[in-house]
Amino acid sequence: MTTAEIAAPPVYAEYGQRARAAIVDSLLIGFAVGALVFGLSVFAARGGPFANLLSTLAYLIYLAGATLYYTVCYAEGGQTIGKMTTRTAVRLDGDEDRPLGYVRAFIRALFPPFFWVLIIPGLLDVLWPLWDGKHQTLHDKLVGSVVVEI
Repeated sequence: MTTAEIAAPPVYAEYGQRARAAIVDSLLIGFAVGALVFGLSVFAARGGPFANLLSTLAYLIYLAGATLYYTVCYAEGGQTIGKMTTRTAVRLDGDEDRPLGYVRAFIRALFPPFFWVLIIPGLLDVLWPLWDGKHQTLHDKLVGSVVVEI
């Protein structure tokens, strides 16, 4: 076996990289969801036969927009737009060449908002990478994922 065939160990993303990616994604999601909800709400407020449908659609986008964005991005390639800007990706722990797949990506995207309901778990989740050897959050540990530099 040559040295070219031996895979280098993964380089886990630093806390600053993760924070920058989260800020970019939050701004992007906030703008996109806000624009969609505003547009649909304006049309719903005008009345008409589809007003209730448009209101319901706006509410669903508001509730599920971020979860859908993160699920698809992590399942398909492991990168959101924020992670692309920091050259990081979400991968399976132990198999850093594979993205998560839809079930794990959905669970990973769904849990952080629930952690914030009680505040302390939310704080622990975002601060955990500061002292963890692999820089994992609690939601990373929950689904067996890591964020690596690519």
